[in-house]
Amino acid sequence: MIKKIFRNKYYIALLLSICSFALNGLTAASFAQSPESASSAKMILILDASGSMWGQIDGQNKITIAKEVLKDLIADLPDNEEVGLIAYGHRQKGECKDIETIVDLGSIDKPALLGQIDALNPKGKTPITGSVLMAIDQVRASEDAVTVILVSDGIETCGGDPCKAVRDAKEAGVNFIMHVVGFDVAKEDVSQLECAAQAGGGLYFSADNASELSNALTSAVEMPADLPTGKLSVKVTAEGKLKDSILILTNAETGEELKGQRTYASSKTNPRILPLPDGIYDLEVRPMNMQGIKSREIKGIEIKEGTVVEKEVDFGFGELSIKAVRNGKLTDASVVIYEPDTETTIAQGRTYTSSKSNPKIFQLAPGVYDVEVKAIHIEGKPSEKFSSVEILSGETFEQLVDFSSGTLKAGALQGEKYIDAAVYIKDSKTGERVAQGRTYTSSKSNPEVFELTPGVYDVEIQAIKIQGKPSEKYEAIEIKASETVEKTAQFSSGVLKAGARQGEKLIDAAVYINDSKTGERIAQGRTYTKPKTNPKEFILVPGLYKVTIKPVKMEGSPSKELDVEVKAGQTVEHMADFPQ
Repeated sequence: MIKKIFRNKYYIALLLSICSFALNGLTAASFAQSPESASSAKMILILDASGSMWGQIDGQNKITIAKEVLKDLIADLPDNEEVGLIAYGHRQKGECKDIETIVDLGSIDKPALLGQIDALNPKGKTPITGSVLMAIDQVRASEDAVTVILVSDGIETCGGDPCKAVRDAKEAGVNFIMHVVGFDVAKEDVSQLECAAQAGGGLYFSADNASELSNALTSAVEMPADLPTGKLSVKVTAEGKLKDSILILTNAETGEELKGQRTYASSKTNPRILPLPDGIYDLEVRPMNMQGIKSREIKGIEIKEGTVVEKEVDFGFGELSIKAVRNGKLTDASVVIYEPDTETTIAQGRTYTSSKSNPKIFQLAPGVYDVEVKAIHIEGKPSEKFSSVEILSGETFEQLVDFSSGTLKAGALQGEKYIDAAVYIKDSKTGERVAQGRTYTSSKSNPEVFELTPGVYDVEIQAIKIQGKPSEKYEAIEIKASETVEKTAQFSSGVLKAGARQGEKLIDAAVYINDSKTGERIAQGRTYTKPKTNPKEFILVPGLYKVTIKPVKMEGSPSKELDVEVKAGQTVEHMADFPQ
């Protein structure tokens, strides 16, 4: 992806450097007659072979991906390249000294190097600093500049500081450039890896799959260690403090992007210094952890060899503090912040009920906003809206939102037994349904608890499993702030079992149950032909019923009618006998 940005530009720089040799009696043509006659490049690869490399990406182990990419890379290197290989974490579990120079820096022996890579077997920890120091020791012994490339899928686990190790070596005059490839580390804080790359005068590449790993390594290899480059320095601040941000550079000519660069809030990486080939670049700076703060763009940044272009981006912001309480106590509420003209959501969050998150603090760009705060645990989720809230840079706008509620407990019993019931709550004035729920049959949910805005309500508690779903209604119940009202509906029922048979054989029949006084249909069902359903069981309110039992498949459609009294707490059974 970013390979093209570097390759062409550096080759141009290389050609210009070759041409300069003519001043000393050499010609570019004679220098470039044979690639093998040119001085060889020198590179040390540091490969993570710790236990975490057994992790998978798209069903394939990371170590397998890394091996294949490295082998392809090495196969394409010039035969006069000098290469060294260091690996860590491949021999012992839990050992921070498990670092090995697999191949000393020297003329490349491709078959031997490929075999050594194949033999690596991840096991242990991630001693990045020790590995970097081992590579630096080899660089010291070289007269030429060396490119060091670290590939790691995690951060240091042995207490070292790779950034300091690289910085100290650079200050001591060790001649190298260091690039770092973070392989599948998107969810980690990789500031120490990015810091090491910056301290080494190189780049940090983020790779999440085989293709990205290949592109990152190719780009790192193609960037010479001994040619001067231009640099872009990007400092990101907010209210006078260093601020974390993501940097995205786009080559204005090719459209290729360089991703994976962050400033963090540390002076080790902020300003972020990026070595770049000559060209024109567009920079996008995306602030981290600053809701509502838009990205900044700087276009047309010209990078020239040997120069440093410095850019500073300051994200001034103000704060909006929302404290939500209910009946004097911290309460959970959702907060949505809108852009007034477009109603576009700028930021959102929740206060929860802890003093650690309530009040909820939002960092916002200076401007005017509309704010809606909605109580989560009050039925109907009442809300407070605030228009034209002005946020000023460096200042905090504090807003207290005070909700009030009362409690309604609605239960359903049959004697001492909890029964399942639906609860419906309406506003007495408007008739609008405000809330509903179920009691079920457990003391954990029966009575069902509702938090309501103070007011007057009508409540209906309806038994679910009693035929006809009888209900108890309570009108004009006043709910007051911080007070609790409890209503428990008491239901009674009996059981009617109605079956059908022909001699000893159970038969399928329809059962119709009507109220004896009103003739209203109360329930109906079928017996089928199994003992589990024949007789068919009905739970009924105590009373007098007319029961009709009608066989489903019998010719002539005969039926039998019964007058049945159902009493509370009792079971009455009727089997209708039909002739064979």
